Amino acid sequence: MPPHFSKGCSPCRARKVKCDEHRPSCRRCIRRGDLCSGYRDPVSLLFRDETEKAQKLSMRRRASMQNFSSSSSSSQDSPVTVTSQTTQSSAHDHTSLSSVEVSDFNLDKLYPWVKATPTALESSIEEQAVSQFLRTSLPGFLEYLPCLFEEVNTDRRVALRWAVYATSYASMSNDQDSEALGDKALHCYGQALSTLVEALAKPEGKADDYILMTVVILDLFEAIHLKNPLSRGSHAQGMAQILRLRGHDQFYDPRSWSLFRLAHHRIQKQQLAFSQEPLPESIDWFNSLNEMLPYVQNEKDNLEISKTCKRARDLRQRLDNTDFPITEVLDMVEEIQQLDRTTESWRDGPQWKYKIIHRSDVIGDKQTIAVLNLPEFIQLHRDVWIAYEWNYHRTARILLHEQLLRCLHRLDDRYPDCSENLQKALEAFKRDSVETVRALADAVLATVPQSLGDIDHEGRASGTSTCNAVGAYFLLWSIKVVKRTPSATVQQNAFAQDIFDRIRECTGMKSSLGHLSNI
Repeated sequence: MPPHFSKGCSPCRARKVKCDEHRPSCRRCIRRGDLCSGYRDPVSLLFRDETEKAQKLSMRRRASMQNFSSSSSSSQDSPVTVTSQTTQSSAHDHTSLSSVEVSDFNLDKLYPWVKATPTALESSIEEQAVSQFLRTSLPGFLEYLPCLFEEVNTDRRVALRWAVYATSYASMSNDQDSEALGDKALHCYGQALSTLVEALAKPEGKADDYILMTVVILDLFEAIHLKNPLSRGSHAQGMAQILRLRGHDQFYDPRSWSLFRLAHHRIQKQQLAFSQEPLPESIDWFNSLNEMLPYVQNEKDNLEISKTCKRARDLRQRLDNTDFPITEVLDMVEEIQQLDRTTESWRDGPQWKYKIIHRSDVIGDKQTIAVLNLPEFIQLHRDVWIAYEWNYHRTARILLHEQLLRCLHRLDDRYPDCSENLQKALEAFKRDSVETVRALADAVLATVPQSLGDIDHEGRASGTSTCNAVGAYFLLWSIKVVKRTPSATVQQNAFAQDIFDRIRECTGMKSSLGHLSNI
């Protein structure tokens, strides 16, 4: 179990007594005649230093490696240790790889159009890992990451570099099947958390772009490479708190606005995945934004979906706790289903258009195509980010209809002897939701080939067995939902499970975590 971190005031924590957490001053302190010196900053409670945990995992993995020389390379290899004085550490001090570890790597040529690259222009493994990761940071997703990464040159901002190195090494470790790179990723992940905690302790940098981007990158790293980290869910809370601190000022700078969109999108996804309520501040934020712009309207639509899902969850909870007339419940279910049907029109604009082809129409070598696990119908989008936005919308609707089906099944149990007309209405509502879930699941699965890089946006087979790691990251949540959705068909569940297993392979989740990644 993760440790509990007290939210009490400083005097109560020092006395090790329970605090009533009254604001602005603790009543217990007042009764004792103590001066209540206040509470911890909410942001500092949302991030945990996992350096020691990452170090232990890294050392266990390193102990299992038997192919490295323990003598000749010991003077070259830096041990995977983490100093306690992280303020003096730099992201340039990351653990080096020995020539033995690098010798088995199969790296792309930096300049493939020339026969040989001068030694002075050759890049280090570290630079190549970061370059490869930055190439996959799609416009509209991490578009400002490269410039933020290059600008980081002070101790206060070094956490972002560690986070980028961690994610870059983790991605390359999968491509190269390298445990050494995996160890480096864990080391850098620990350092990122350490330096992030230190940066958050400095008021002047608590809500800047570097801190927010660091939290986003750590969220990405943990979603793919860690199973149930101590900070699971805290990064979405951290992003929310940072957005609150930034306030409306963040809308008047292009970079800050882009980061708001990215962070708020991740927060809303987290709320849907864990059945959490939408942020109260979201309504105020979006009321000040121009919904005539597609990406503003998109986030506003996502907020409306979250609010509709909350209505369905509230209905189920009320059914669990109180007796409702069946007619009243069916009226509410019908209203929510009508709201859901209106969301279909939210993706009618030209920017959302995509092409559907049959798997027999995929272009390329027949033998290459034959080994691909393709659904019968395939969607071709302009890029995988658009496919992801579609899948976000579909997955939210699947979760909504699953909540409605739970309500309807509860009515079945509670009113087994209802009238024939009511029973027919009940069955019709259930049938409508099941059919909707299955249609949405088919649509999600139809995006898999392009998202994983098996085919391009024109329907040509790629001819490579390596999947697109960013596309896999985009698919992860939707595929996890489809594979365990009771209302999907057995075939849909099985296909989604196969895709999930492949994502585990291509992201390194399986090699790093074994059976623990099968979540």
